[in-house]
Amino acid sequence: MPLPKTSTPAAHHNFVWVSISCGLYWFAFSLTRPIITLYAASLGLQDIAIGIVLAVYALLPMLAAIPGGFIADRFGRSTVLRVGALMMLGSGLLYLISSGPWTLALAQLLAGLGQMAVWLAVQVLITEGPVQGNEGRFATFSLYMAIGQMLAPILSGYLADHYGYKVVFAGYILSSVLLIFTSWQCRDEAPPPPGSGEGKTALSMPLGHSAGIIRHWFGKCLGLLRNRSFAVILLTTFISLFIVDVRTAYLPLHLESLGISNTKVGLLVSIGAASALFVRPLYPRLMARLSFSWMLILTYAVSLLLLFATPLLTSFYSIAALVFITGLALGINQPLTLSMIAHSTAPEERGLGIGLRLMSNRAAQLMDPLLFGLFTAFVSLRASFLLIGVLLLVCCAFTVQLQLSADRAPHSHVPYRDKKPRAST
Repeated sequence: MPLPKTSTPAAHHNFVWVSISCGLYWFAFSLTRPIITLYAASLGLQDIAIGIVLAVYALLPMLAAIPGGFIADRFGRSTVLRVGALMMLGSGLLYLISSGPWTLALAQLLAGLGQMAVWLAVQVLITEGPVQGNEGRFATFSLYMAIGQMLAPILSGYLADHYGYKVVFAGYILSSVLLIFTSWQCRDEAPPPPGSGEGKTALSMPLGHSAGIIRHWFGKCLGLLRNRSFAVILLTTFISLFIVDVRTAYLPLHLESLGISNTKVGLLVSIGAASALFVRPLYPRLMARLSFSWMLILTYAVSLLLLFATPLLTSFYSIAALVFITGLALGINQPLTLSMIAHSTAPEERGLGIGLRLMSNRAAQLMDPLLFGLFTAFVSLRASFLLIGVLLLVCCAFTVQLQLSADRAPHSHVPYRDKKPRAST
């Protein structure tokens, strides 16, 4: 990748290692996420129990996301990345020995915390450095993510079909070991200069003043949430991750009910991730031609098709086409929201902003299995897709209305509107 004008060779070297770490994280996540539902079902768990096991993954990470952002800002992003990679390794060992719901739930719990730490750290690391002209970095970063998401489900389905679920978990362990290695190659960018007011207030306090630091960050958190446009970013993240989680966790159950093999299930999940590869050239062009409000409407309309059309389709090829098209819309939201956070937060607030975004991610992964587990207890799986679609449609309408109201407010403070990202290839 060509070096940006503002980049040094050392910064580019760090960018590459962070991006590789991102790809390994998503490879490990995508290796296990599509089969956890099927593995739990193979252990004899029913719909509600499966939903609880899946929800455990996101429960503690949702609560720890904001403190995790503070810890990343206080003690270093690379430190959080390394600790998270070690936790992922521990969760892989638990997956390997799991033979019942309790061990599987414990593995899910540890995996959720470890993966939250890794994902938080790499997102903050990638947003460090100069803000202007970084849209190409965000799109390239998302490319590494898409490669990991694309390759893992195919391998996961093949291994599950031919060698069993335990071999898939062994692959997760190997990926975690590689991630531990790459995490030690990553470094934090230079901290804010000593004279900067915000950096001194948030980061230079002695550890004995932890209560003051917590109050400071709580105030910062409320300040970000009061910004309606930042709230739109969080809601967009929630909706997008909810649909992605449906694709990786509950679409496999629907496909299994149609008699489709694990290998083809993995292929379909990979097709959804592969569509994100086309976001790299599409994203800058769309940003140059559409406002943020129209980007929201477009991506919402296309991505919701996954929920409303899936119950009507039975052909493997028609479902594959649907997954590819909706994957384009879902893939756009990743660089879009990262870019907007980079433009709307100061460097010393970046961890908090990413932490809030990550909390929204994990809230989606918590609500998805709980709602599906609840609905499937009373109606069919196909009807559950439609009910979830209606709920998310309401959320989309509310989010668009919130964004339009922010656009109309003449004195509202919307940093990223003042510094709209430049289209970059």
